[in-house]
Amino acid sequence: MTELNGIDVTLRICGAAGDGSLAAGSFLNRAAARMGYHIMNIDFYPAEIRGFGKSVAHTRISDRPVLTPGGLADCLVSLNDLHAITELDTLAEGAVILYDSRPPNYVEEDEAIAGFIEPGMIGYGVPLGELSSIATKSARSRNIVALGALSGIFRLPPEYLRDAIRERFARKSEEIAETNIRAFDLGLEYARTELVKADAIDFGERVPGASDDIAIVSGNEAVARACLDAGVRLYAGYPITPATKIMEILAKELPKQGGVVVQTEDEISAIGHVIGGGFAGKRSITATSGPGLSLMSEFLNLAVMAEVPVVVVNGQRGGPSTGLPTKTEQSDLNIAVFGGAGDSPRPVIAPADVTECYELTVKAFEVAEAFQTPVIVLTDLFLGNRVEDITWPEGDLAAWGTYENRIADPSAAEDYRRFAVTPDGVSPRSIPGMPGLHYPATGLEHDEWGLPEYSPENHLRMTEKRYRKFDALRDAWPASEPEGAGGELDVGIISWGSTIGTTREALEYLNGTGMRAGGLFPRLIWPLHTESLREFSSRSRNLIVAEGNHSGQLANMVETVVCREIIRVTEIPAGPISSTRIIEAAGGLSG
Repeated sequence: MTELNGIDVTLRICGAAGDGSLAAGSFLNRAAARMGYHIMNIDFYPAEIRGFGKSVAHTRISDRPVLTPGGLADCLVSLNDLHAITELDTLAEGAVILYDSRPPNYVEEDEAIAGFIEPGMIGYGVPLGELSSIATKSARSRNIVALGALSGIFRLPPEYLRDAIRERFARKSEEIAETNIRAFDLGLEYARTELVKADAIDFGERVPGASDDIAIVSGNEAVARACLDAGVRLYAGYPITPATKIMEILAKELPKQGGVVVQTEDEISAIGHVIGGGFAGKRSITATSGPGLSLMSEFLNLAVMAEVPVVVVNGQRGGPSTGLPTKTEQSDLNIAVFGGAGDSPRPVIAPADVTECYELTVKAFEVAEAFQTPVIVLTDLFLGNRVEDITWPEGDLAAWGTYENRIADPSAAEDYRRFAVTPDGVSPRSIPGMPGLHYPATGLEHDEWGLPEYSPENHLRMTEKRYRKFDALRDAWPASEPEGAGGELDVGIISWGSTIGTTREALEYLNGTGMRAGGLFPRLIWPLHTESLREFSSRSRNLIVAEGNHSGQLANMVETVVCREIIRVTEIPAGPISSTRIIEAAGGLSG
């Protein structure tokens, strides 16, 4: 919605695959961020590899930091009326609809979006295809004409959009770039001279002014950059939505830093590769989604038993099985924490936003090495694919704790015990090639030297050793600080991952109504900080856990810690949870 004292606008550009709706959204994102606005973008597209179906670019632009992609849209751009008609229920009251007023072929009345514009909505008809043909001799630039029209209607400074278009097409040729600029300018001119403004969305050609170090980055791009900055030397993976982008970036950039990218035949091979890399002392990572993580479970057990540091990024999507490849959920928490034979502990970390995708991926490598364990980083399709304006973090990221990498002393070679039982469960680690520090590493239960040992006493001793690492990690990783109101709370809300932004938005609203609402948002999901959860619970008259899965996977874990009834906001809307849903749950409790 447009606010009186600023800008907060949500737009959706809808078309068939190939209409350029996602490209138009990317131009809009880049231009708005460079003006100095805050953005959040999430694209919706079909799961099928073959190019057909509906594609929607959803962008929120605000002069305040953006926590969520917003709810109902203020504007819908139709590049395909049949698909856009299905988007009408995503529009706010009084929304703007921009459509092609002169389609090249006859359109039945019930297939033209102009016939669905209800009283209170504002329709702007622009001859998108006709203007595109004038500019480029083709109708393929209708998306660019539409951007020009938006610039004219909403008074978005056009030079920033022109720059974004030029940058995109500069890789092809100057002629292609300039013909698309002509398409943009024709849309801009048409809006300025032929349309009568009837809506309230007005950027006023304001340019808040962006910092020079602002980057426009997706969560997957942030993960890839973290790998490069953390000194990764091996990435092995199998393409799977929504994690493939990480491999695409690293395939181009990692060899420049002396690293290797291997596209394996399946996810089982991928995790085998990175365990080999971790065993050899090289920082190694794979990225996958739920179906791939399922296949990796046996090898993850091996990494736990052999105490090999590796990082697995799991971009969650709708499940189970192949499920909904291009929709988002937070439903892989159970398999990340518990998916393994026997007692198979491994840390699970979940970032909240694009910046944290970078920070916590870097930290995951430190945790993996310090505690000699596989570490799973849980993102999701919404978090991995969404685009935000960020400033790259600087420094050593000490906010997430500091960790010692314990390497064996060569002078101890005479009686080197790779799996020595220690107070914190972490044993001195050797790297292959260190003189005299060789040891066997298998999936069998073993003694301190790594030799197979099956006695119940030894198994208990080694299991307790592996679990003591969790106590050490819990102590080293700072507990999350509560947010929102302090003291006694009417409602306390716990959430994780990409739902944290939604919950923060809900907290802001609830506290604005006079309710005392607070939030607790763990990033170290496993092991949980039990004391901070109990303290937060004790201050909360009502306790909500909000997450994007049906069964309440975090809620189940929290409930065993706090030993009380929890109100569950558990949704699988195939997109991010709306803050309205959390507000409604909290409002019902307060009444």
